[in-house]
Order: sequence, then C-alpha cells, then structure tokens
Amino acid sequence: MLIASIQPPEANDAPSHARAVTEGWNLVDAAAARGADLIVLPEYFNVCGLEAVTILRTAAEGQEFLADAMARTRRLAKWLLLPMVVTDDGACYNRAHLLAPSGEVAFHYDKVHLTVSEREELALTAGDRIEPVDTPLGRIGVMTCYDVYFPELARALGLLGAQIILFPSLQRSESEETARIITRVRAMDAWSWVVRSSYGQPTDRPYRPGMMFGGSCIVAPDGGVLADAGRYAGAAFAEIDPSIPWQRKPCHEMPPEPVAAFLTRDRRPQLYKALG
Repeated sequence: MLIASIQPPEANDAPSHARAVTEGWNLVDAAAARGADLIVLPEYFNVCGLEAVTILRTAAEGQEFLADAMARTRRLAKWLLLPMVVTDDGACYNRAHLLAPSGEVAFHYDKVHLTVSEREELALTAGDRIEPVDTPLGRIGVMTCYDVYFPELARALGLLGAQIILFPSLQRSESEETARIITRVRAMDAWSWVVRSSYGQPTDRPYRPGMMFGGSCIVAPDGGVLADAGRYAGAAFAEIDPSIPWQRKPCHEMPPEPVAAFLTRDRRPQLYKALG
C-alpha cells in the first residue's frame, strides 16, 4: 500500500489556522491523486493555532467539520486519519477518527496521555482504551503526540497485534533529532510501522532553529526511516507491506525469525508488575 503523511504549514493564529486547514486538505487531495491508500493528518487539525477559548467553541461545532471530512473521504475513496478536538456527550476529547473509503468512521481513538495544558486549560477528558482495529489495510492503532513518551503504549499496541501505528503530533518542545529518535524507537518497541504527521513551515518562510521543524515521516518496524517530509509544508510517501514481519536473528548463531515472536516468547511480565 502507499501511505501519505500530510504536513500542513504551522498555525499560530486564526488566519494561519485557516491557511493550514486549506493547504492540508489540498495536500490530502494531491496524495489521493497520487494513489495513496492511507492518508494521515496531524494532531488538532480542526483547531491548530487557535486560542483555548476558540478551541473549545470550535470543538462544540466539530460535527460539521467531521461531516465535511467524511464527504471528502467518500469522494476520494481513501482511508484517512482525521485528528480533531471534539465535544461528545458533554466531554471534550483529543480524538483521532479513522475514516473508511465509504466516508464512515471506522474507528476513533481518544488520546490517553494528556498534557498539563490539555488537562488544565482545555479540560479535556483522557481516553481509556488503546486497542487497535482490523481494516483491509492491516491492523491499525493510534498514539497521539504526548503518548509517544510512554513506551508502554507502543508495546501494548504491538502485543495487541498492531501492524501500523498512526502518530498525529504537534511536538514543539523537542529538537528535530530527539523527535525522530523517539519515533524510531517506538516503532521498534511495537514491532510496527509508525506514521508520524505534524506541521512544518510554510514554503515561503525561511526555516530557522527553534521553529516548528516538521519531521512527518514513515518508519519501518526496524526503526528505519523510509520517508521524511522535512521542515516545510508538504507530505511524505512510502510503499509498505505490513503483512511482512520484521525478522532478524535472536542470537548470532540462530536463524532469523519474526522479532515479535521471540520478544513475546522471552518477555517476563510477572517481573514488570512491580512497575505499576
């Protein structure tokens, strides 16, 4: 399958938010025209760059944004990950929707590890489930931004059989190198492909250290980076086959076997319980 990780331009106010959404959808359309089977948008796509009070008001009106996205997905006939802040039954969530080519919501994931600003400024509610979902493309899981700092989540998704982990993000406090290292290590933790989608610089703005660095990428289970969108708005593309497992020798004198098989076999979870 061909995967596209979409990298809209960074947003920090209402006008740049509108630009990010418009350019993001244009990049989605271009990825679909290129033949992408699965297209991934970054965290906060419906509210990126907005102030807290506006985020909450926009979240309350999220059904219209979602309905438009469902209609677009149906027209493109592609799989799409759409991360949004939404209100549902009186609570507000950082929610990623996996839309099927039919336009229907096949699955949603509510971010389980919330940052302090999400808890205190936005009063978001944390999710309470991490199970992946089976699709015609493979078994797909999601982790969102701050989730990546918790290796237990990636390993749990791997143990639950996730072949592809979609990772919408808005990391701004890390260096480029650190963000890439974390993404690569989590792919290895989960024995899974990881698709990171974040925001880059507008193509008409020169990059300087300290700016949003982009780094949307597609990482193989062995930690290898197949594609990286770089620092500017754009997209990363890679062809993958999630049915082929990552294999290597458990020890130098042994034949290769799936890494997930021997690491699962050699785990000692009874010793890990003490960690809580």
